[in-house]
Amino acid sequence: MGALSKSGVFELTDDVGAGDAVAAYVVGQDRMTELRDFFKGADSEESTRQRRAAVRACISMAQSDRDVHPEERHLLRSLVANSGLDEDTQDELVMMVHEPKGLEGIEDELTHPVLRELMLALVWELALADGKVDDSESDFYKKLAAQLSVTDQRAQEIADAVAGRLD
Repeated sequence: MGALSKSGVFELTDDVGAGDAVAAYVVGQDRMTELRDFFKGADSEESTRQRRAAVRACISMAQSDRDVHPEERHLLRSLVANSGLDEDTQDELVMMVHEPKGLEGIEDELTHPVLRELMLALVWELALADGKVDDSESDFYKKLAAQLSVTDQRAQEIADAVAGRLD
């Protein structure tokens, strides 16, 4: 979540240093600045669409193995609470945790290329939250990367970077 805060996607008050380090490692400081500038200049509708899609991607990853673990629930709750989204949208996202919606159209909602890569990093971190990555989580990650037009090679680099920084 620190990565999303430092990039301007979410507004967190907690210490975000570790997330910032992972984000900088995954996409680099220049690209983090690019994303932050994008959100500073985005209108409310654009910002809401991107933020909602970011949380939606995480919810779908948590559901991919059909077992949302306590660590995943905690992270999802924090994401929703710190998303900066209005209460109705937050309620809608919380409902998605219980009623899977899938990722249809995510590529039309999550459009910024740096945010796409950060979301792959975050969903991979979510997959690692319970200490193991199931085949369904790995398959979901590959499908999401393809939907977001991130190459297989780059998606693997992101997963490796996240795993290496979390060890």
